[in-house]
Amino acid sequence: MYFRITIPSLQDGKKDEAISFVKENVMPEFDGTPGLLTMMAAITGETSGINMAAYESKEAVEAVEEKIQGVLSEAAGMMAAPPVVYQGDAVYGKVYQTMAKESTRPSYLRLVVGVAKDTDAVLSFLKEKVEPIYEESEGLQVTGAIFDGSSAISWNFWDSEEDMNSAVEKLQAVLDSESETELFDGSTIAYMGPVYAGKLFIDFNEGDTPT
Repeated sequence: MYFRITIPSLQDGKKDEAISFVKENVMPEFDGTPGLLTMMAAITGETSGINMAAYESKEAVEAVEEKIQGVLSEAAGMMAAPPVVYQGDAVYGKVYQTMAKESTRPSYLRLVVGVAKDTDAVLSFLKEKVEPIYEESEGLQVTGAIFDGSSAISWNFWDSEEDMNSAVEKLQAVLDSESETELFDGSTIAYMGPVYAGKLFIDFNEGDTPT
């Protein structure tokens, strides 16, 4: 499974326009795209958001690159700066709740970005220290992670903000004990917010992994 994650920087006052654009233009435009498994969009602040799509392969993304760039050009008038884009094969993740194709449900996203000193060490940290917290958490829907060069991007989707907050305290404590400076150059950045648009094009079954 191959992910493309776009982090736009919106102009002040453009949040509502951007949300409408994604719902009315982007989602219909990509519906039925060969190799597209799921797509979602979350708002993480007055001037920030997250757009994420999962494809069968890198080749499936490359096949629609022209369409992607066309959509970004249409959205340029809402942007304060060019969006940050991360891409990569899934290196980690798990489905914690079965989600049927075409189903819709509330979801709350937490996505963390950091520059890894050693990607193998970050992956081991996710598997050995973070996953046990995921396993005992309530309301967790799905987790995942990719590496784009030295950038490490991990995410988790929850039934509610309250469920996420219950886990974040434990997750941060583990990161503090590990010493963030041992794993990353500089501090990680966390983006959090509700998913306002999304679609599943395949079934995601409890226990599935994206790798």
